[in-house]
Amino acid sequence: MEQRYFGLLALAVVACGGPSYGSNTVKTPDELIAEQEQLGDQQLKNSRNSADYADTSGPTEDEKQRQWDDKQADLELHRAARSAESCPESVTEDEKDKKGKKVKSTKAPDTKTTVSMVFQNDGHVKSLTLTAPYDDNPVGKCVERAMKAVIVPAYTGPEHNVEYEIDLTGGKKSGPVKTGGDSSDK
Repeated sequence: MEQRYFGLLALAVVACGGPSYGSNTVKTPDELIAEQEQLGDQQLKNSRNSADYADTSGPTEDEKQRQWDDKQADLELHRAARSAESCPESVTEDEKDKKGKKVKSTKAPDTKTTVSMVFQNDGHVKSLTLTAPYDDNPVGKCVERAMKAVIVPAYTGPEHNVEYEIDLTGGKKSGPVKTGGDSSDK
């Protein structure tokens, strides 16, 4: 019985002319290239019209990552401020007089100083200034060294200015200088 079906199948294939694979002519290289260009043009047209077409007018993820990072910069500045707060002779210490009573030391000239820094695109401090009287004394030099060591992640764009207040009273209340209601300051 299987032989009968096989025979009928063979007869049908022969009668229909066998399998068809398109035209029986061989395409020239120019025809192949023209066909490929036509398919490419059609794909391009379809991709432009589809909803999957990506809008590249905004910044890419890579560009967003290279912008100034306020959170990381604040973290690095807090670390440096902690170091600057502990500069020798910056914190008033309790001393004892000849009778053993505690008295305040007169070593610390003022309580706070403001540091103005300009950061380069590579993340390093380009310039740094301190407010008087710390701009030219040993405590100020110590604060300057601590704050100049700050390195933030590299970014694109213009140089970035930061003002930071250093608490030299030992209260550990250093932080960014508040300017006109900026809600990002702490």
